[in-house]
Amino acid sequence: MDFLDDTLIEQYLDVLGFDVFLQTVALYVEQSSIYLQQLDQAIEQQDYAMWQESCHILKSASGNTGLKQVFSKAGELEYSTQEFTKLAQGLAELKQLNKVSIERIQKRLA
Repeated sequence: MDFLDDTLIEQYLDVLGFDVFLQTVALYVEQSSIYLQQLDQAIEQQDYAMWQESCHILKSASGNTGLKQVFSKAGELEYSTQEFTKLAQGLAELKQLNKVSIERIQKRLA
């Protein structure tokens, strides 16, 4: 499975420079945990609007960081109207993809 969008990452590195992109990734790592917590909260509260908003924000942030599997999964889940028990399963997959993707991009930039 290809976790990173290498072409996009290279473009960001060329345009932004290494240091700025590294800061972007660090900000993503920090913020993504907040978005994932909001998704947990949306499931607990059975709030589709909160679910969609948090998925959308995570999708955008991951796309802007080159984390294509997270981007894809968040997009898949964003407008889902499945029961919250099913969404919880999707969220577990999203969390795992996010964890692995962060590890991969941090390793790539190390």
